[in-house]
Parts: sequence; structure tokens; C-alpha cells
Amino acid sequence: MRWASLLSAFFVILIVATPAPAADRIGLVLMHGKTGMPTQLAKLAAALRTSGYIVDTPEMCWSKTRIFDKSLADCVAEIDKAIAGLKVQGATRIVVTGMSLGGTVALYYGADHTGLAGIIALAPAADPVNPSPFPKFVLSRETAQHMVEAGQERTIVAFSDIVSGKLVLVRASAANFLSFHGPHSPIITIKSMMRTVLPSLTIPLLWVSGTRDNSQSIANEAFASVYRNPLDRHVAVDADHVGTPDASIAAVEDWLKTLQ
Repeated sequence: MRWASLLSAFFVILIVATPAPAADRIGLVLMHGKTGMPTQLAKLAAALRTSGYIVDTPEMCWSKTRIFDKSLADCVAEIDKAIAGLKVQGATRIVVTGMSLGGTVALYYGADHTGLAGIIALAPAADPVNPSPFPKFVLSRETAQHMVEAGQERTIVAFSDIVSGKLVLVRASAANFLSFHGPHSPIITIKSMMRTVLPSLTIPLLWVSGTRDNSQSIANEAFASVYRNPLDRHVAVDADHVGTPDASIAAVEDWLKTLQ
């Protein structure tokens, strides 16, 4: 009887001393749009942190100060670094989130990587299917291609690019510029991604479109091309392109709860 009592006491001590498993914590990488900065997502990031999520808002290689200082592939590697940092802070599940070009890259990343809890694409946008209204942009793509063929792929020059329907000048190497805009870029247009990228996206997806955002005219069709996951959602918010992240806060938080 005495041994039985001692054994029972031992198991009680063992149970009390064994720590409970750590609760899952979602960490989010938030990527800004082309020529944007992390502040573009400041309100969304603050709301998510207040709700207990771990958040990183890295300055990506398409920011106002860095634009195209790396190739698309090297930019994607920066997402890996951000995810590693979130895990160091205690995140056990990862959601990759992006706005505009950041949203397009998030879709591409999610289709090409496993082990993620989900993808959030806020007004994902890429090159227009028909770029003819932007002849300077078309010329820049052709110039970059000629430079690569001439062995000048690392030469940095000014190229014309498109941001929110307007032309802007960006300084980049021909190779880096083409990695985003060239004919072999995996993210050149949302239309092309409907064939090559979106059908491979099997993890949960939240796609948020502004009702006053011309870049989202193809959003319903593009969302329909995604491999259907029961947690997939396409949500419309009352916003233009730039205003979509702030307008998406409630939708993002509601959707994140479905992952828990």
C-alpha cells in the first residue's frame, strides 16, 4: 500500500511538472506595394499586433528606396528570412500577406512553398494584359531584353514602369527589371498567373478587392482559378487600390480566426 501511495504521488508530481504544450501563434509577413514602404500597412499591422498576432513588415526590394535592387528570386528569399524571424519570436504558423505587387508575390510564394497556414492577397496587381496604352513601358521592356541579349544584364539604367496606372521611372539592372516584367516572369500578369500559379495554390487564401479599384476587374475570374480550399474567401471592401489595406482590417481578422 505504501509503494502504491508513493507511486501515485510520483505521477502527480510528474504531471504537475510537465509543461503544457505551447499554444499556436500565427505570425504574418506583411509586404507593401510597388514604390510603397512598410508604413503603407501600418494600420493593419497595428491592429493585428493588438489582437495578439506576431507581425513583420519588411521593406521589400520593390520599395520606393530599393526598387528592383534584387531579382524576383532574391526578393522571395527575403520572405524566407522574415518568416525565420517570426519563428524566433514565437510564431508557430505563418501567413504571408501582401498589398498590390506584394499581394501578387504572396500568391506566387504560396503556390511555390509548403508549410504555410495561409496567404492574404490585398488588391494583388501585376502588369496590364495589354500594355499598349503605355508605350514607354513597352519600350523599356524591349530595351531591357536587348541589353540582356547584348551581355549587359547587370547594367543599371532608368526604365519606365507602371504604378497605379501611371508611369514612373525606376533605376534597375536589365536582369532585375525583366525578372518582374519579362516574358518569362512568373508574375508578369494576373491573367498568366491564372494558368501557371493560382491553380497550384492549395493552402487557405483570403483575397481582398476594393470596389473602386480598377486593378481588381479580373479578381473574380482569377479567384475562381485557385485550387479550391474550404477556407478560401474573396471579400470586397469599399476602397480604392491604395485604401484597400486599411479597409481590409475587419475582413483579415475575421478570416484569421478561421485558421485557428
